[in-house]
Amino acid sequence: MKNAPHNAILLVGVLLLTATGVTAQQRPERDPNSMGGGDCAANVYNCADTPNPLPAPNTVWIEEMTWMDVRDALADGKTTAIIPTGGVEPNGPWLATGKHNFVLRANCDAIARKLGDALCAPIIKLVPEGNIDPPSGHMTSPGTLSLRQETFEALLTDVAHSLKMHGFRNIIFIGDSGGNQGGQRAVAERLNEQFAGAAIVAHVQEYYDYNSVTRYMAFRGLEAGENEGMHDDPIITLNMLYDDPFSVRYDERVAAGKATINGVSIEDRVESLELAREIVAFRAGHTADAIREAIANRGTLPAPDRSAQFAAMRRAAGGQAGRPGGGQRPAPDPRSMGGGQCSANIYNCADTPNPLPPVSTLWIEEMTWMDVRDALAGGKTTAIVATGGVEPNGPWLVTGKHNYVLRANCPAIAKKLGNALCAPVIETVPEGSIDPPSGHMTSPGTISLRQETFEAVLTDVAHSLKMHGFENIVLIGDSGGNQRGMENVANALTEAWGSEAAVHFIPEYYRAPPGSPNVLRDLGVVTDDMASDALHDNPTITLNMMLDDPASVRWATRVKAGQAVIDGFSIADLGNSLEYGRQIADARAERTARVIKERIANR
Repeated sequence: MKNAPHNAILLVGVLLLTATGVTAQQRPERDPNSMGGGDCAANVYNCADTPNPLPAPNTVWIEEMTWMDVRDALADGKTTAIIPTGGVEPNGPWLATGKHNFVLRANCDAIARKLGDALCAPIIKLVPEGNIDPPSGHMTSPGTLSLRQETFEALLTDVAHSLKMHGFRNIIFIGDSGGNQGGQRAVAERLNEQFAGAAIVAHVQEYYDYNSVTRYMAFRGLEAGENEGMHDDPIITLNMLYDDPFSVRYDERVAAGKATINGVSIEDRVESLELAREIVAFRAGHTADAIREAIANRGTLPAPDRSAQFAAMRRAAGGQAGRPGGGQRPAPDPRSMGGGQCSANIYNCADTPNPLPPVSTLWIEEMTWMDVRDALAGGKTTAIVATGGVEPNGPWLVTGKHNYVLRANCPAIAKKLGNALCAPVIETVPEGSIDPPSGHMTSPGTISLRQETFEAVLTDVAHSLKMHGFENIVLIGDSGGNQRGMENVANALTEAWGSEAAVHFIPEYYRAPPGSPNVLRDLGVVTDDMASDALHDNPTITLNMMLDDPASVRWATRVKAGQAVIDGFSIADLGNSLEYGRQIADARAERTARVIKERIANR
């Protein structure tokens, strides 16, 4: 009988293997026609060739479209994709750190519409802004987020490769900041060679031609006076104003009598918006022409020869290029911040009081560098880095689903913590193999990052925040595929930094611990007898998205079409739906904030 335990183990093993084999045989193979994040066999809206049940939306942004919208746009000939790159950096006392991203929200939209056959990928908001550690360039100012050059180029590569796999034939890089241009050119040239004609990849330097738009607007009567020596000017202020007046602190500046830049007043809102419209229209037309030339050239146009311009600058500077008056370059003032020199304007000095009242926003990219500086000094030393995704979510929800959810939830969590700010949402994450495509990458509109690219982005963002004085950096992810990378980065950085700062991965944000409130079930509006639609969608996430923007779930269009239902739950009553959304976001914020506080206390 001494072999009985051994025999029993063998018997259990055989039973387990047999059970596993039966299960595998019973599990139906996934229908190869499946798209949209679900199985074609389970719901016709998960099938590649099912007609779109809703009319085409009036948007050119991929993250504002459903996977079916992207599929249909490609079929209709919209095979040019624009990848815009911005930045998060200091821009004087008036402009938000996300300056370039606000500009691109206005301009990419206008360029794509001008072309007529183009869509815009999500803005790449994180770019090289200087060395991270030790800090240099813009990284010396609070609120700046920088990527290493290799991280930036890997990010560009993965986004472009994702778009190529979906059938985009022309992939265009435009960058609103000078530091973005070299990386875009290098990646475009590499990918153009790698794709060997299967897709054209081009860097369009002409987008960043601020001299042309400045000359054009001077002809239209917009002429600046004396330069105030700040990282700001009338053209970029008005371009931002077109997208969001808050990004230039319009109301606060008017109230404080500060609504001028370089001698140009923006106080007359109507006149300023008309000038802004002309700026956007000029830049869109100028860039669209250059994109067409690049496509005809089947790649990036040769870099412009600026030798004559530099020679003239050297002559004007007495031999010292770019410095009128010549002589020795002065030593940098260690008090300089804000993107300019302290000696040129007091608002570029580290210790100058903020001329505007504190802001209510908790998003770093919506704050000025002074706002971030003052928030840190006021004890807001926790930063939340939220990761979302661009993926298929059935016929009703846009591909940027997780990013919409996080735009509602991150500030709610930060508010409950009381000492936290939100970094920009990291909108692109691993969604499956890019080539050959797997996972969500089999559906049009998905943008995927390689795991190593994702972890590099997280590392650089966390490191940037640490260098500005954030002591606790929190990683939350709204999608399952984000969790492993966040955990890896949190463990590696916490170990590397010791007691200087900690990175906390919070899986409880994504997977609620047992016993957590289930808002809709607790209210009795969702019950066990309500059948699932078998879509990559559910009432909870739909309502959470609606809290940020009802258009993200196609609310108005679905109500009109009689399709405002998911898993048997109606969202037709907008007031009720938004109230449910508030309760869902509050419950997620409450449990996440509680866990964050526990992790920090046990650091």
